Amino acid sequence: MVRDVIFCLQEAATEIILKPSSKSKKLSECLIAPPCGCANPGEEIKCEDCPYLEACLSSIKLEDKC
Repeated sequence: MVRDVIFCLQEAATEIILKPSSKSKKLSECLIAPPCGCANPGEEIKCEDCPYLEACLSSIKLEDKC
């Protein structure tokens, strides 16, 4: 349960930091030099813990469905 609360706080902080106007429209924009320092998104396990990538990729999925 503590992990869930921490995850929710990370996601909320990411949403506050990344204002809707600054969200990327293209997948390539999410993968180029993310601020979490992940050099190879999608290839390294440590990239799974990057709140920026999670928020950026989630915003793209939502835009494609609408």
